[in-house]
Amino acid sequence: MTDKQVLRVLIVDDYDMTRTLLRIILRGQNFEVVGDATDGAMAIEMCQRLKPDIMLLDVVMPRLNGLEVLAKLKASNALPLVLMVNRAEEEQVVAQAMQLGTSGYILKPFNTASVIETLNEARDRFIVRSAASVSRITPNNG
Repeated sequence: MTDKQVLRVLIVDDYDMTRTLLRIILRGQNFEVVGDATDGAMAIEMCQRLKPDIMLLDVVMPRLNGLEVLAKLKASNALPLVLMVNRAEEEQVVAQAMQLGTSGYILKPFNTASVIETLNEARDRFIVRSAASVSRITPNNG
């Protein structure tokens, strides 16, 4: 697994145990946890400052909820790949999150295999998205 690009991850959840478990799961998986936030306002500040590749974002948090964070980051063009972390797949929340730009969901309670699988799928999307950005800005030499 050492041949894969290491992606920078920001973990955002108000529950300490969830943040700790996600850090443990990501250890040794070619993901670098660059920070963690406990509320939505902190998430926005850290995302803009740290510029993570992927953000694991809880839906229900103090100050700003996950959907509000998504909307603000999208409006400021600072939205990384976002995987929502939530207790239930509420249809309305999922639809709104997808409309705001989330790339997927990790359902609580989660297990190591499902988190790694979801993050690896996100990694593939990140690499494709990055390659597309480079091809748009690289002049054609042909």
